[in-house]
Amino acid sequence: MNISLPSAAQLMHRFGEEEITRLAVKAPRKPIESALLLAAAEGKPLDEWPAEDVEIAVDALARIADAISRARSEVSFYLRFRKTGDAPDWVKDDLPELARYHLEGTAVEDSTKRLRYRDIIKRLEKLAAEDEARGASEAGDSGLQIVHQPRLFSRTSLKGL
Repeated sequence: MNISLPSAAQLMHRFGEEEITRLAVKAPRKPIESALLLAAAEGKPLDEWPAEDVEIAVDALARIADAISRARSEVSFYLRFRKTGDAPDWVKDDLPELARYHLEGTAVEDSTKRLRYRDIIKRLEKLAAEDEARGASEAGDSGLQIVHQPRLFSRTSLKGL
């Protein structure tokens, strides 16, 4: 699947710096300023920030990257019957929603986020079921094709070596 993944900075711009920072920095870590996390996400110099806060920001970026990766894996699973790059446009728009959901974890407090996540999954399930019903294989083709390359060497051709 060739869908560009959202970056941490894109998630912060879409959902708000404060929200993504709150979700990415988990206890027992102390809260950090969202401006620091955004600066780290954008690759800006972090020399003016305390070293402890920078360490927390780096850890938060790793959590965001993990959430984005889980969202990508989830979408890839449902699009496994499609050819590479053959995904509906709405999938790209929904990837940040899935990443935010995974960043928050299973204890999503906001029922709107939970409902949005479930709606996205239902659409992906429907898409996968339609693809499977039309006979697509996991490679995105409607029939299994195995191509064998001609053998370059055999016992007789290698016998003299």
